[in-house]
Amino acid sequence: MSYLYVTALTATNVEGFAESGATWAQDHYRALGAVTTTASEIIMGGEMAGTILVAFEYETVDAAMKGQRAFYAEEPLVQLMHDHDVQISRRSLMRVQAEFGERAGSYSSVLYLASSPIDDDSAQTNFGKSWDHLQNGAHGMTALANVAGGPSPFTHTVVTWTDSLDDLMAASAQNMADPNVQQIMADWNVSHLGRALSRRLF
Repeated sequence: MSYLYVTALTATNVEGFAESGATWAQDHYRALGAVTTTASEIIMGGEMAGTILVAFEYETVDAAMKGQRAFYAEEPLVQLMHDHDVQISRRSLMRVQAEFGERAGSYSSVLYLASSPIDDDSAQTNFGKSWDHLQNGAHGMTALANVAGGPSPFTHTVVTWTDSLDDLMAASAQNMADPNVQQIMADWNVSHLGRALSRRLF
């Protein structure tokens, strides 16, 4: 599975930052080894509101580390940060442990979870039970295991992609009402720690 190097930041000109990230900056990100790059702005998320999450996907941890370092040697990317007064508050590394559908949609939900350690096969099976319901309101779902996030209560984040958050919330309610899902949560000591709702920037 691949790794996501996720940067939490703020920018004074969100639309300008998003336009650059969706166009010319993508070529630079790929040149640094990123397989994909996505960004979302948290709209509903308590004190996280207004935070932009940029996720650079790499095949290995080494590649993620090299890509992060090389970023600051790219003058156009450094200038992009200066132009929009980008302030970074957090960097985290996560591993894609299970994925369904595609990362497409105008909105996303980021669910923060704590659980017992889970192996990849079990993660694929367990999150697959939830996807059986969530696919009724989402285009895709990515389950991420926390690799290097500093002191943090969460072990996983689950990102769900959609064009209708109402449909996603309805599907999420169905998921949580499923006795099989409830049993999985009990077996693996899963706790929901919080949720943030975002709009896709690129």
